[in-house]
Amino acid sequence: MPDQTRIMVVEDDPTIAGLIEFVLRGAGYRTLLTATATEALACIETGDIDLVILDWMLPDIPGVQICLALKERSGRGFLPILMLTAKGEVSDRITALDSGADDYLAKPFYIEELLARVRALLRIRAAESERDAAMAALAAQNDALRAANDQLRAMQAQLVQSSKLAALGEIVAGVAHELNNPLAIILGNAELLSPQRTPDDQRSVEQIIESAKRARRVVQSLATFARRGPIIKEWTAPTDLVERVIDLKRAALHAAGIALEVVCQPDLPMLWIDVPQMQQALLNLLINAEQALSGAPAPWMRLSVSRGPAEPPPLLPARAVENHGSFVRFDVADNGPGIPAHIIERLFEPFVTTRPPGKGSGLGLAIAYGIVTQHSGQVLVASQPNQGTTVRIALPVDPPEGMTWQE
Repeated sequence: MPDQTRIMVVEDDPTIAGLIEFVLRGAGYRTLLTATATEALACIETGDIDLVILDWMLPDIPGVQICLALKERSGRGFLPILMLTAKGEVSDRITALDSGADDYLAKPFYIEELLARVRALLRIRAAESERDAAMAALAAQNDALRAANDQLRAMQAQLVQSSKLAALGEIVAGVAHELNNPLAIILGNAELLSPQRTPDDQRSVEQIIESAKRARRVVQSLATFARRGPIIKEWTAPTDLVERVIDLKRAALHAAGIALEVVCQPDLPMLWIDVPQMQQALLNLLINAEQALSGAPAPWMRLSVSRGPAEPPPLLPARAVENHGSFVRFDVADNGPGIPAHIIERLFEPFVTTRPPGKGSGLGLAIAYGIVTQHSGQVLVASQPNQGTTVRIALPVDPPEGMTWQE
């Protein structure tokens, strides 16, 4: 609209400047008069100029030289410049256009022609503004689509992982059931054989007992992993859950020389969870971190609990500084050797482990993953070689549909 359009007139001849101002105001435009290039440069930085009518010859700097400077300092999109001059040669018009002017008008000029050129340049500016707005909108839509695509990929990966675990769980449940009875018989008879008369025989019996016990632990882990029965939830404070888990591991971590730091953000909301299962999930994270720190110099571990979004954790999580978001996050960080990238991609698959053969079953994180997903939560990992690892469990804080915090 003309009454919203502001035109700057850069003209040192007060008579011509007054005439142009009179004509433009009569057409409904707002005007700003400047007599020098220096004044024009100062005014253009305000950012509310829609068009410039620029005299070729100015007292301080020629208009041809100031033309590009005006466009550079405008800080906006397309700023049209109409050059005015008493020179009418073709070479002069070419020079003006090459200097950055968008149109050229020779003095003396017709008022109707001046207004027509002004309207034409303002139409071009409006079209350029619409194009810029459309490009910005497209860029925003592209960013939104990219974010949605990333979220969809993450959900697809989670669904694939859950399907694989469910299918494998059915197989594992049958295998665990079939192995339980033979292992119980082997272990019971082996214990009856002890003690033996000779050291070699006694060592052999002890090896049988130890191997049978290890096999039984693996079978128990398999049974835990395969269990997909109903979960029994109750309202629990996150700090109470942490205290129960820490009580189980504090002595072992102290004996291993691992410094433990526990940081819980105050005023955390209650969680609607199966406490024993979630305790098992957190315990598995601590056991994994403890194993990763075996042999590490000055080993330390941090368990921090905070409220925030379910996003990948930093390598070293902050000391519970956030207090917003729809998830309670349990971060277990260590300064161990880190996890190779090719292992991280398969970290939650059963039997994937960085431990030497015979030192780990590779079921700890798979079990934790299954438990957390049953609670509509997420398990996220950050790791760098020789810089440590952080594993995050993010649990939703919103109560189930139809429930209130008082129930």
